[in-house]
Amino acid sequence: MYSYCIFCKTGSEKLIAELINKKDKRIQAIAPTRVLQEKRKGRWEKREQILLPGYVLLYADEVIQFGLRAEIPNLYKILNYESGLRELQGMDYEYSMWIYRHHGNITASKVLSEGRNVKVVDGPLLDCSGTIVKLDKHKRRVWVEFQFDGQKRVVSLSAECIAETEIQKVN
Repeated sequence: MYSYCIFCKTGSEKLIAELINKKDKRIQAIAPTRVLQEKRKGRWEKREQILLPGYVLLYADEVIQFGLRAEIPNLYKILNYESGLRELQGMDYEYSMWIYRHHGNITASKVLSEGRNVKVVDGPLLDCSGTIVKLDKHKRRVWVEFQFDGQKRVVSLSAECIAETEIQKVN
């Protein structure tokens, strides 16, 4: 499978993904989202937010010949490496395939915190190629560092801290 990344107007990611999916059935466009848990009025609520503002990921079984830029508004460019290669490679490819495996929707993970060690026991972070850099049990957040587009990015995701007794229920 080939994966690509396009740069677009921030806020129009979902619309652009929809337009690409309608225009070419051989391409699957995903505007990756994360589901965050937030406390409002004393209750935990789930809220969806774009994971990579300004970017849409494309997936295809064959090499894509790009003619989309002129046809789709607010699509700025198809990202490519200095060598001119457009297909994502290395860590970029691994990150994009992690998003693909989770259908572009990164939900809350369950983590077990033992002193300074954090162990993911269920959810999207279980097969993640990033590094957990911070855990906030009170706000149910985990900060994960990813390598994407040649840059280190820290992304805040939802995580539910569980006790060791709850692990048997998950497994």
